[in-house]
Amino acid sequence: MKNQTESKVMYIRDPVHGSIRLSKLQEELIQTVEVQRLSFIHQLGTTFQSYPGAHGMRLSHALGVSYLADTICVHILEEMPGMTDSDITATRHLLQAAGMLHDIGHTPWSHTLEPLYIELNSEDHMDLVADMVKGNTIMNIRGSGRIPEILRSHGVNPSDVADLISSRYSGPRYLQQMIFGEVDADMLDYLQRDFYFTGVAFGHIELDRIISTMRVVGDEIVFLLKGHEAIRDFLFARMQMYSSVYLHKKTRIVDMMLLAAARKSIIELKEIDDFQIMTDDEILSFLAERSKDPWVRDMAWRVKYRQKLFSQVFRIDAATLNESDVSFLSTIGRSGETPAERVSDLALKLSQTAGVTPGYILVDMPMEVVKVSEERFSKLDIKYLEPSRSILPLKKVDPAFAQYLSRAHPNSNYLTVCCSPEIKDKVRKACEELFHMAAMPLFPESLN
Repeated sequence: MKNQTESKVMYIRDPVHGSIRLSKLQEELIQTVEVQRLSFIHQLGTTFQSYPGAHGMRLSHALGVSYLADTICVHILEEMPGMTDSDITATRHLLQAAGMLHDIGHTPWSHTLEPLYIELNSEDHMDLVADMVKGNTIMNIRGSGRIPEILRSHGVNPSDVADLISSRYSGPRYLQQMIFGEVDADMLDYLQRDFYFTGVAFGHIELDRIISTMRVVGDEIVFLLKGHEAIRDFLFARMQMYSSVYLHKKTRIVDMMLLAAARKSIIELKEIDDFQIMTDDEILSFLAERSKDPWVRDMAWRVKYRQKLFSQVFRIDAATLNESDVSFLSTIGRSGETPAERVSDLALKLSQTAGVTPGYILVDMPMEVVKVSEERFSKLDIKYLEPSRSILPLKKVDPAFAQYLSRAHPNSNYLTVCCSPEIKDKVRKACEELFHMAAMPLFPESLN
């Protein structure tokens, strides 16, 4: 007969991974204010404007990463001799915590508004997460600050968790790789989750196959050679998701509109303190209803209710750029060293040339937005274990595919210009005038 005093086990039904059994550590962490805030942060930002089903929230992703990190950990440790039960439990708890907490410092609307946090603090949300995990920073929300205590009560060092999340872990490299590596729990979860919520048909990852072929050699994760096809599918699916979903034309436009309105309100007007602790609806509703600037309210209204969204009127194709084009374009509108300053100055020049109100033309440089991601595409440090026990890099196992990945870009545009629909003709003519020799050969006249 079951002991009536036995504590209950918590299960969560996840649409991607099925029924997930939580450890006591995971259960306590998921009930914290910081993790629960992620229930109100869209995993895919404004992508639902292009894919209406993309309303998954970051809490489910945090749960999925914690689950997959633990699953990978169990498989890896089973293959390693000399691990005691206490060693295994301690390592699992470390990975579970890092997976659950890795996104607790995310800005509202996920990556859309993160540039503002970086501008204000000269660091990204991962640095904020690390400080929160260690207790150095506490969110100004009632009930915050319990995470370090919870971790210690389960024998987990908060500094180790923070270091894993910020990719500064000095322990075994294979543990770092499970959280953020070449094929990690974070990417494996977000790709599958984003396939599910967007409904795209091209994404397929053989998760069990990938995990089952993981091994540790020396101090790092390698894959059995028989797992290459699954790894190849994973890498290709990631590239497709960037080009078709994450950098979808309409999503980028909405992102720019929301970012421009938020930058005006937060940085220029200083209307919001600690915007990073807000939820998606809190900040959007403030911008749409309570900002003192009518332009901010108008832009936020357009985003919130999908009315009069800007449309693309000009683009420069990244695939056909040569060095002289890049050199010429980099000098246009440059008033500072940052991409934000360059595109802001260029948008102002276009507004003046077109004779329209500033603020209703936006310029985007998608290559800057995914700079870090593109570096990950080219740095393919994936290694395979042959039956002979030799270690081979991806470029040796599949030279053609490795070369394709190193040259491919997840985005097709170097620069785009979008504007309010009622001024499209004026802005298109201004683009032709401003860019005419460098850009026009690359730009089809039929583009709307």
